[in-house]
Amino acid sequence: MKRIYEDRYCLFLDILGFRSLVDGSASFKKGDPEKKSLRSLLAALQQIKEGVNYKDAVEVSGKMKRTSRKASQFSDSVIVSYKKDEPYSAGITSIIMDVHQLQLQMTARGILFRGAITVGKLYHDDSFVLGPALNEAVALEKLAAYPRVILDAEILEEAGLKKGEAPGRERTISSMVAEDFDGVFFIDYFNVIPDDFFDEWYEVYVYLSRLRNAVKQLSYKKDPSIKMKHSWMRAKFNSMAKKLEEQKYQSIGSYPIPEEDQDLFREIKRF
Repeated sequence: MKRIYEDRYCLFLDILGFRSLVDGSASFKKGDPEKKSLRSLLAALQQIKEGVNYKDAVEVSGKMKRTSRKASQFSDSVIVSYKKDEPYSAGITSIIMDVHQLQLQMTARGILFRGAITVGKLYHDDSFVLGPALNEAVALEKLAAYPRVILDAEILEEAGLKKGEAPGRERTISSMVAEDFDGVFFIDYFNVIPDDFFDEWYEVYVYLSRLRNAVKQLSYKKDPSIKMKHSWMRAKFNSMAKKLEEQKYQSIGSYPIPEEDQDLFREIKRF
């Protein structure tokens, strides 16, 4: 069977600190909260590989139709792709939503990653993945530098994303993407809203607490590259926490925080 390239969206993810996660899983001892078991690590990898919103099959007119979604994982890298002209999906919006939710869920596990989304020629089956779109995604991932997933300029244009759109009463794709200090657009996992957690305010608080802890943990590392990642994450977290403080912990964006939960959010302080 002749193999040909297809026009596909391509997501390339690199799990940060993967080596230490693997070493930690091998030396895991029961009752040690600082170590991650192999089972926990594998569960996280499976979750990343499967995605959240964009599944391998969707219901169309009462029947299940397979999508063109493909996913591959090797060592610390995960690649997800699907046809650009996918008839059963919402296009690029699906993968952006997946990445956003994965960042929220993986951060809660203490796992950070960086990556890039591109569009172009790609061959992807159950055994192999190669093509210019992957080459570009790998190159962009290195430019990401920090724990962020960045988007190709062509992706932004095709998705019709509005620059600088703040989250409103409902989460939109545009509000999931933010422009960084260097002009690069990335999927924002700092400025969350209740809609990201099914309007469960306690879950919003738990996420922000775990995010704060993840950032603080990086401050203990001596590696200069990790120090750089910590500085970036700290600046992003403190910017979000400052807005929360300015709103006197009574609201997040346009969402009023229930009075009984406001004391919890007072713990989300800058540092």
